[in-house]
Amino acid sequence: MKKRILAVFMAAAMTVGLIAGCGNNSGGSSDGDGGDAGTVEITWMHHFQEEGIQKWITDVLAEFEKQEPDIKVTVDLIPQDSFAQTLKTRIASDDAPMIFDLSQTDIIEYSEAGHLADLTDLEGLANLDQTMIPAGQIDGVQYSVPLDMNGYGIFYNKDVFDEYGLEVPTTRSELIEVCETLQENGIQPFAGGFAEQWCLQAFYDAFACQTLGDKNWWTDKMSLASDFASDEQFRYTVEYLSSLIQYCGDDPFGEDWDTAQGKVANGEAAMIANGAWAIDGILAKNPDCNVRVCAFPATDNAEDTVMQKRPGNGFVVYNSDDEAKLEAAKKLIDFMTSQTSGDLFVKDASKMSIVNGVDVSSSEPLSDIASYDNDHSWVSADVTMFSTEYLSIFYETLARYMLDTPVDTDGLCQSLDQDFAAIGG
Repeated sequence: MKKRILAVFMAAAMTVGLIAGCGNNSGGSSDGDGGDAGTVEITWMHHFQEEGIQKWITDVLAEFEKQEPDIKVTVDLIPQDSFAQTLKTRIASDDAPMIFDLSQTDIIEYSEAGHLADLTDLEGLANLDQTMIPAGQIDGVQYSVPLDMNGYGIFYNKDVFDEYGLEVPTTRSELIEVCETLQENGIQPFAGGFAEQWCLQAFYDAFACQTLGDKNWWTDKMSLASDFASDEQFRYTVEYLSSLIQYCGDDPFGEDWDTAQGKVANGEAAMIANGAWAIDGILAKNPDCNVRVCAFPATDNAEDTVMQKRPGNGFVVYNSDDEAKLEAAKKLIDFMTSQTSGDLFVKDASKMSIVNGVDVSSSEPLSDIASYDNDHSWVSADVTMFSTEYLSIFYETLARYMLDTPVDTDGLCQSLDQDFAAIGG
């Protein structure tokens, strides 16, 4: 396998369907309703449940409203499981939020439906890591602005590792040895959270980049240029995932994300395979937890072990016909690309900002992610992935087959081949 892989992988677990129609309502709260004359009121809708990123939003808005006192921003926190449907409903009922975030897959659908404003001319784009911003582009048009770079790997409680004399694993065999040692000592090796399907997706994503590798893998599957049944790399990937389920506790599919984070935070479980937002979540459960991060070893060749890095969801502006609201929302997005916002992102949310010049050295787990250089990183920003319909059926099917151990690889591949052929047909 290649030591350096540049490709793109699956985006966030929550996706939304294609929404018909064009974005032409006012969006956000009504101007002047309960506000001062001349005040522009807009709404920012999000689904971020971690305390740190919620604090970032509060702090960013406090700084922004000092700079723009005539813009008032209302924040709507919607649970992640209902975020996609709520967004669809609000757009359909002429109550669209002016700012929200979308995965790379969703950007395509919302832009084609006319719901997203063109952000290409935002001055703040120049402040960002230029290798990451293509994640928000469709045909050269910037529809979304990513602000963070997520690392996907193993987030582990270092105090637990130290207690049992465990070293960071760099190969598959070393990881299994770590799991066996932990299990023998009554510690759950991995917290799963698989009651929420996106957690299974994140677990899979954390190492699948190393085993699939080819940037054309996803487009070839959608175009039926290759199938699942004869794909040995894919078969290896799902069988590896299945073999790790035994280390995820007695009821991994009954354990939710909140419980999983808590187990790592209090040392009941040693590791969780997920994205960088897990740092914020674990520290919210226990601020004294010594959480650290390493790449997820997928093979017995240490050279194959790389940290997957990709932009998080991008922030978008609703394509309202209210010019005042449109301009106000763009100003807020522009402010979110500033050094002030980037520094707060690290300080409050324990997340890695892609604003140039932001220092992450104050955070050991973020420094862990940053320590993987280009030769040991799998960067995904501008390559076609599964579209929403394919992505949804892929993970629904994977979750269903992972309920049984060992996994029925033949049955899984046959089901995926049939479903992809039906979609393509």
